Amino acid sequence: MKIVICAVPYSPNLGDGVIYENIRQLLLERIPGAQVSALDIAGRDDFSVATVSKKSLINKVPKLLQPSAVCVYFGLQYVLRWRRKWIERLTGADLVMIGGGQLLLDVHLNFPVKLFLLSCVLKAMGKSGKVAVFGVGVSPSMSAAGTWLLRRTWCNLAPVYVSTRDSASAENLQRILARPLEVRVTPDPGIYSQQTFADFLPQRCRGNILGICISSPLELNQGDMEKQDYGQRISAYFLELARQASASGYQVHLFTNGAPEDEALKDMLAADLGRGLVFNLPRPTLPAQLVANISRCDSIIAHRLHANIVAYSLDIPSIGLSWDSKVRSFFSLTGRDDFFMQESIPDVAGTLELLQQALRAGAGDEKTCLTQQLTVEISALLSDSGLTAKMLSLESAAGAGVS
Repeated sequence: MKIVICAVPYSPNLGDGVIYENIRQLLLERIPGAQVSALDIAGRDDFSVATVSKKSLINKVPKLLQPSAVCVYFGLQYVLRWRRKWIERLTGADLVMIGGGQLLLDVHLNFPVKLFLLSCVLKAMGKSGKVAVFGVGVSPSMSAAGTWLLRRTWCNLAPVYVSTRDSASAENLQRILARPLEVRVTPDPGIYSQQTFADFLPQRCRGNILGICISSPLELNQGDMEKQDYGQRISAYFLELARQASASGYQVHLFTNGAPEDEALKDMLAADLGRGLVFNLPRPTLPAQLVANISRCDSIIAHRLHANIVAYSLDIPSIGLSWDSKVRSFFSLTGRDDFFMQESIPDVAGTLELLQQALRAGAGDEKTCLTQQLTVEISALLSDSGLTAKMLSLESAAGAGVS
């Protein structure tokens, strides 16, 4: 039985790789022996990092021309490379999964174009109706062109199962598609990280290690905040946070989710702070390394959604920093609204005070329920797509052959 998961699993931001590994693990627990593979809709084949960010290159194009530049670039990639590669990967697939992560997001038509091109391949291969959309994040708004592309994509896919990772995304999807649609809500697969990466987790020795996840302003999409020197102010926040945390007795580890822009800022901040004040962790190159970096911490502070999700999975208290509604949604889902900081540039003393409250509060009771909900939805996906019945039929045939 062959299942292909289409998303961006080889993104330099390893949160997407964490999602893929968790979905793969959940599937294999239910269909042992299945062939589960990845198809990266950005055309990547592994975790190698480009030396020049395509996002940085696109930002150099005049704003009005950026969507057109994206369409031309991805169109050429599709014709020259992607279409042939995708057909090879998808041939023989019993189920195509699209998810999870913030895939239904319109930044210069990036994801709408990629998903539309993928849907064209799937339709041409006769895979319409053999598709499940699982645990995706959906942005609250899309351009007119992005909306048109997504609606055409949906017609091509004809998904048999649809779920989003929060209720806000479900509402956004129904509004964008403007059609009757049953959308289930499933927790982000990242909450299964403790089980998926159990073999990679170092033995923990309780201490006072604070992990600060560094995020570049280029990655935080703060929009109008850029006009108010957001980059300088968030960098100053990270510096002062590290200094005050160290002075308060924390052993500070600086880490990232792997994006090159984040790494560049982290290294610059570490150089300013000095080797004796913080530990500058090497860039993780695989999802398991990111999870291992977080597992060594006793608490973390992070903008990045999957740094917070992995910490939650590992029962590590975290403070979420504001930049995107998806982070707030996760803290609400887990009953931890009090540990999400709404200010774009938080007060350092207030951050550390809130961290102390989080350490005292410990883990909540929601994780068991959310994990159970996640496993129930994976089972529902397999049932709705017909794979459960197919698996039972194969087992029955195999049993009859033995007897």
